[in-house]
Amino acid sequence: MKRFTTEGTNEQKGRELIPALRNREARTLSRRQALGLLGGSLAGFSLLSSGLAAPAKAEAVAHTHIEGPSAHGFPLLSAAPAGNWWNLTLEWTCVFSASAVNSTFQTAWTLMEQDTSDDDVVDARVAPHVHDAQGAWRTFIPSQVAPSNPQRVRFKSTRIWHDEDLDTELGGEELYAYVDLEGPGAWSDWSISQILPLSPGGP
Repeated sequence: MKRFTTEGTNEQKGRELIPALRNREARTLSRRQALGLLGGSLAGFSLLSSGLAAPAKAEAVAHTHIEGPSAHGFPLLSAAPAGNWWNLTLEWTCVFSASAVNSTFQTAWTLMEQDTSDDDVVDARVAPHVHDAQGAWRTFIPSQVAPSNPQRVRFKSTRIWHDEDLDTELGGEELYAYVDLEGPGAWSDWSISQILPLSPGGP
């Protein structure tokens, strides 16, 4: 499939899709729309800038965002085959301001497949590893889960998909992960991983 570009993004339409994806009301998301929100740096888009968070909450979550592990500027998605199954692992880091480390946050990630128009979520429907494209939300307080460095909380999550679930089209797949972080009030932020080329069901 043709690799995405950041040209011709529609920021307003992308903003309208993000809440729907969180509520699982939308099953597709354009990666170009996602990049329109994230910007060229892939540093993340905060809904604070749209005025959706109460001013009293803004200070507590200032400079809070999602990064990748180590030197990666964005979440890192990797895959390991196991017969007809794939272990897909995502690594990401939630970065917090000092004033936010005692607040409660939630984070989760969703597996997506890049398409030429709207991208698809990839549910797992082959038993025994049946699950939605989005994993379970993790609720945490940074100062409690990472007391030695609460301003950088690392996450690593592995879930399993079958060849049949990942093989959504003829030829290779181009997968990526959408990572969500929600905090006090209406505050939320998100990021996306790199593209991961994959050939499920191949030789």
